[in-house]
Amino acid sequence: MQILVSFLVAASALAACADRADVDPKTHDGTLVFLTPAEHLTRASIALRGMRPAIADLQAVDADPGALPAIVDRYLDEPAFGETIKELHNASLLLRVEQNLFTLPAVGTLTGITGAQMIGSLFDEPLRLIEDIVMNDRPYREIVTADYTMADGIVSTIWGLPHTGAPGQWERTQWTDGRGAAGVLASTVLYHRWRSNGFNYQRGRANQISRAFLCHDFLHADIVVDTSIDLSDPDAVSNAVVENKSCAGCHQTLDPLASYLFPFRNQLNPGQITSYPVEFYSADRIDQWKFTNKRPPLFFGQEAAGLAGLGQAIANDPRFARCTATRFAAFFTEVPEDQLDGAWVARLQDVLVTTDSAKKLARAIVLSDEFRVSHDTDAAKAEGVVGALKTRPEQLSRMLADLTGFTWYATSTAKIRQDMEIGTSNLLASDFVGFRVLAGGIDSYFVTEPVHTTNATSSLVAKTAAAQAANFVVDHDATAPAAERTLFVAAAVSASDEPTVRAQLAHLHARIYGELVEPDSPEVTETYALFRDALAAPNATPRRAWKLTLTAMLGDFRSLYY
Repeated sequence: MQILVSFLVAASALAACADRADVDPKTHDGTLVFLTPAEHLTRASIALRGMRPAIADLQAVDADPGALPAIVDRYLDEPAFGETIKELHNASLLLRVEQNLFTLPAVGTLTGITGAQMIGSLFDEPLRLIEDIVMNDRPYREIVTADYTMADGIVSTIWGLPHTGAPGQWERTQWTDGRGAAGVLASTVLYHRWRSNGFNYQRGRANQISRAFLCHDFLHADIVVDTSIDLSDPDAVSNAVVENKSCAGCHQTLDPLASYLFPFRNQLNPGQITSYPVEFYSADRIDQWKFTNKRPPLFFGQEAAGLAGLGQAIANDPRFARCTATRFAAFFTEVPEDQLDGAWVARLQDVLVTTDSAKKLARAIVLSDEFRVSHDTDAAKAEGVVGALKTRPEQLSRMLADLTGFTWYATSTAKIRQDMEIGTSNLLASDFVGFRVLAGGIDSYFVTEPVHTTNATSSLVAKTAAAQAANFVVDHDATAPAAERTLFVAAAVSASDEPTVRAQLAHLHARIYGELVEPDSPEVTETYALFRDALAAPNATPRRAWKLTLTAMLGDFRSLYY
């Protein structure tokens, strides 16, 4: 019943959005409906930062829609956009894994660190590099050509990277083994995550590079597989990938791409590590292709010297810019990549090629008509419109923290391995003890596609998180001085008279839903009825009534979707 009510509320909210949106008569024969400027700002704010806009920003855009681009520019410079960039790229690189198979031990100088600390540093190194490039508005191509990476004390200890700052400080550093300037392609943890097993000869890693940066997945090639090949015989496989037409079609480009990666170890067994740093790259293995797949390094038939040459070749490939535009557009609109409008992607690709700036690409996306679509009044066309975007677990975490000051952490003494406890984790961004997948996110290993609709588990997670946040902020604001309150700026938590409560509810509607409404508006009247009924319950207090009201508001469709 509770889930049914949630869906009824969702339908009601969508209808309300339809009444407030603006129609563009030149699009979809006049049937496509766009968000209002304030709604557009809300969507841009959550997409870019995972946070709802400040009331002052809503008021500015409501008064002058032309103010929106300048506000978006400000959002692009905020640290929260850097968090979004890491999440966006993790969606394709699939690095943030919480599996014993990949978690390294807390030994040597790392004795005593927790699993959450290990995972939070180890797998974020390439993502931190991308964040550094994007946030400093460096050429985006540097994600595969940069001559540096990022490290904190944990990463520098594990791989032996120079690091001069405090243990928890991330700073630029460089690989010292001559692997070449190749951005994330030079990242050791990329290849630790994407292991090469047995006689795979780096092919899985090569396909991951092609898939992530070129949107070319060899596994999706339209070929007829010859099932007569004895895959258990390495010699038979080696012959087939050269001589058998059904195999050679892919392997003549896949294997030369894989040949760049032999200097990296096939895999790392965490159980065998007794000290740091760990050796993972060796130039002595650079010619291993001669004894394995027997194909010299080439990028789709093009000569490119070493990892640095591979990075340059990828950056210069038109597929790189188109793939990037596609990934960004799909992430920010929650539209599947194969359902994006090709003409729009081409325009975005041109933005990236012209500017080489991920910030300008993101700006072009969130200011586009394609991004600000609300719905289509034509029932048939409406089937292909994504008009309400669901907050991802990480976005929900930042949104609740910004609104209420609450972050949903838990500390566990359970052991990841004999030498390491899990420690403290953000429950909306973790899977060992958290609910990231249950909330619709990915674990980058077993679950690699997010869920953008509400289901039983995501509804339960969202409602529980809402209750926790509501409880926290009401208790905080009940004792904090007026100037230090988080949400209760129009009334004290002890307030119960109707005019004061309505004024506070109008503030909450603006802050939580992005709705600029008056205290006597129908929207506030509906919420006030909830507060009034909660206050009328036996033994109820204003504090409890506010907790119940806030729990409902934070768990409402208008809060969880944008």
